[in-house]
Amino acid sequence: MTRPREVDGFPGLRVLRAENPSPLTLDGTRTHILGLERCVVVDPGPADDRHLDGLDEALAEAFEVRIALTHDHPDHAAGAPALAGRLAGRGVAVAALGVAAGTLEEGDVLDADAGRLVALATPGHTRDHVAFHWPGAGAVFCGDLMMGGLDTALVAPPEGHLGDYLASLDRLARLRPRAIFPAHGPPFTTSPGGAIATYVEHRRARLAQVREALAEGLEEPDAIATRVYGDALPAGLRAAATAALHAYLDHLGGED
Repeated sequence: MTRPREVDGFPGLRVLRAENPSPLTLDGTRTHILGLERCVVVDPGPADDRHLDGLDEALAEAFEVRIALTHDHPDHAAGAPALAGRLAGRGVAVAALGVAAGTLEEGDVLDADAGRLVALATPGHTRDHVAFHWPGAGAVFCGDLMMGGLDTALVAPPEGHLGDYLASLDRLARLRPRAIFPAHGPPFTTSPGGAIATYVEHRRARLAQVREALAEGLEEPDAIATRVYGDALPAGLRAAATAALHAYLDHLGGED
């Protein structure tokens, strides 16, 4: 069983990575645990017994637990009901914006003995996406708004919206965080503001490529995707890239 590790420079924060690697989850979903006795668990991850066993052990000393979901995708949220069941009787509750829970609102505060988290509505990847700001540490748990080690994250209709996504990145930038903890990949601790700017620039560059493809007379999404992403796109990412293309087309359509 994998055990959570403490995060250097952030007292009271531990992280446990689920063994669910894929092209879209990178090396697996990271669950962040803030606090020891009064805890907030950000994204409990998939309904995987090994991962849940690790969380159960990590929360052995907790008398109160809040399970905070950045959004309702199964690699982030599927483990929430099982974890809540394991922790029954210890003041456990699930907090999320999504229709599956609906117990969280903009600005809500979740307290842990290592600090407090403030819920920030950050739609774009999904409509119900939330980031959690840890003001005491100058950190943000960003869910799937950003992916550690990359300069892009999936934004695809019908649940993804590029305009909302760019606005959410701007909201993160205005917080001036000293660290951003994504649910996939390593944290952004070296110039997180620069990382956000890189994400924005990546989107603007892709938008320019899509405009060029349309100006060349390309109309079919598959043809535009090949023009924008190239023939060397891995097969496992082809469907995601084509889906993401529709977010760019919708965004450009809204500018007309």
